[in-house]
Amino acid sequence: MKPNLLLLFSLIIFSSIGYGQKTVYFDENWLSIEKANAKFYSVIYPISGGKYQVKDYTISGALLSETDYLPKVEFIEWERLYEEGFQNSAIEDGKCVEYFPNGSKKKQFSYKKGIQEGNIRLWAQDGKLLRDFIAQNNLANGLYLEYYPNGKASLSVNFKNDTLNGPAAYYYSNGGLSQKGSFKNGKKLGKWTYWTENGDVIGIETYRNSFFIEGPDINIGFPKGNWCLEDQFKEGKLMNFVFSRSGDDETLKSGVVPSCILSLEYIGEENTLLNYSSFKRRRLSVDVHKVIAKEQELFSLENSMGYLGSYSDDKKKKHTVVVFHTIQKGIGVEMILDIRQEDYESLKKEVVYILRSIKK
Repeated sequence: MKPNLLLLFSLIIFSSIGYGQKTVYFDENWLSIEKANAKFYSVIYPISGGKYQVKDYTISGALLSETDYLPKVEFIEWERLYEEGFQNSAIEDGKCVEYFPNGSKKKQFSYKKGIQEGNIRLWAQDGKLLRDFIAQNNLANGLYLEYYPNGKASLSVNFKNDTLNGPAAYYYSNGGLSQKGSFKNGKKLGKWTYWTENGDVIGIETYRNSFFIEGPDINIGFPKGNWCLEDQFKEGKLMNFVFSRSGDDETLKSGVVPSCILSLEYIGEENTLLNYSSFKRRRLSVDVHKVIAKEQELFSLENSMGYLGSYSDDKKKKHTVVVFHTIQKGIGVEMILDIRQEDYESLKKEVVYILRSIKK
């Protein structure tokens, strides 16, 4: 489809000459030219409501598009339009349809005084529907659907002002669910379930901002809803909770998803924090660089301490780790935040947020 600028050019030629049907011819760059050398042409028709419909064709007569326009001025010096621009002369208002060379629809949508409103549909050249969604004020709002070539839905999500918001479901081409959950402000929220193509559940994640850990009766919070509870399992006397951060963020230069492991074990009321922390630290394959001082006010939870350290993984890549220890109700709690070194500075505020969030 040629630029709307040129559709308007056609419209304005007509509006400045008369009220009958008008045909204007264009070269391959959609510049006005004599019919003998033209590659395209536009036909402008007056329609109800003082508007015009502009239809674009190849010189062989194949329809490319049809768009309704509303003039913004009564008289136009169209010779100067390219110099002055079209935005002050006319606006799209009504139906707009684009076509493939074979005559089948490519895209259909509507404008209301220059703003996209209503249902928008896109098709493949063979006539199969590809996308179907609703626009309000030029933004996607409401249900958004995409389809496989076989006609089955590939995804069904909801938008609010061009941002994912609400229930979401993704499908395999056989029609089976791939994943299902909800978004809030573009981030996964709540329970997400994942399936294989055969319909077997392969994972369940819980995305939310705050988690309550029974036993020591503490809460842990995460910023922006980026973190999810990915797994929880028992290992001997230890109860482990594994959280991970969404890996599709520009702040993650390494592409490696940061993790947070929270481990609980009953150690008794008589054990001191210093003894517990020293014992746990000796079992870590981490080089401790410094103790996080209480004066930094990172811990609102009493009887807590932390360390900043690092280690190298199997690929010799450096990781920065923050280790947090506390004893609550005779239960020892160890939290390890594991972040690739190149990502640590950009995630430092999130680390501080998490540490400050731990409370009863």
